[in-house]
Amino acid sequence: MPDFSIDYELLNQVQTRMRQLADTADSGGAKGALKTLTESTDDAKSVMGFSDLGAAMYAFSHRSASRAKDAKDGLNKLADIFKSVSDNYFQVDAGMADSAGVMGTSIGLDEWKNKKAAWEQWDEDTKAWNDYLKEIGAADYFKEHPKADINEVCSADGAPGWCDRYNNDKDVPSQPGDHPEGERPSDAPPTEKTITTDSGSTHVKVTLDDDNNVMTEESTVTIGSGADEQKYTNKTTYDTAPQPITLKDGKTFDARDYTTVTTGPDGSETTSRYVINDDGSGTMTVTTDDETATYTRSSPFGDGAEWKEKEDD
Repeated sequence: MPDFSIDYELLNQVQTRMRQLADTADSGGAKGALKTLTESTDDAKSVMGFSDLGAAMYAFSHRSASRAKDAKDGLNKLADIFKSVSDNYFQVDAGMADSAGVMGTSIGLDEWKNKKAAWEQWDEDTKAWNDYLKEIGAADYFKEHPKADINEVCSADGAPGWCDRYNNDKDVPSQPGDHPEGERPSDAPPTEKTITTDSGSTHVKVTLDDDNNVMTEESTVTIGSGADEQKYTNKTTYDTAPQPITLKDGKTFDARDYTTVTTGPDGSETTSRYVINDDGSGTMTVTTDDETATYTRSSPFGDGAEWKEKEDD
């Protein structure tokens, strides 16, 4: 389906109720006098008043209770599955949720880009400043006084001779100041990350073009382990680099086309093909096995952003 949402709170409530039901099943679901019937034939006789009737009721209630207890493990396992889905898909949604290239935020790619841009700008400003200091003959002074403010130096009495040039120049580069906060980012961008929970893990991976634009996004959600392990994968492939378009109201969206393939634990695949028009409208074709459905939207924003199934002519 094109619109898929997870109510994490509801899933947690369900798994909690299942565990409570499992606890009840552990006792056979009996209480009071009925529970006494399951404890021994003597207890059953004391409740029923007759030996034969007590023995019959003990056999009946004991068998019923034992069958109820058998359900305990199954209920707890089912509760674990609900919790796994809730935990893992919550982690997925928490880090991947906006538009094209959404996984960049989850793996720290956007932060890396911002830091790298800030450091590169600082490097550029620092080089321009040092070249200017060398040109006017002030390089040695600032090597000895790296924290000095050139405006204060050149406005003080007895200012160095090179201040005449500085005070009269109109096109002077800005003094760069301290470098950006934090360590200089690595040259290689982050492209993958694994988020681990008690019930499983989510692995996120992207591929980039030469300009560090996200071209593919892939997430693998693993639930359980060993024979009970299940994996869900979701891979989105973009046809081109981002194609930002700004509408008349100032809102911007990415108009590139893309394809998403979702694979279930059993190997079944659902392919969704998105074709986005320059006005933000678009068509989504969803193919599962031999079935195909087409959806359209009129806008990338507001009510028009909802994908609605197209009626057959």
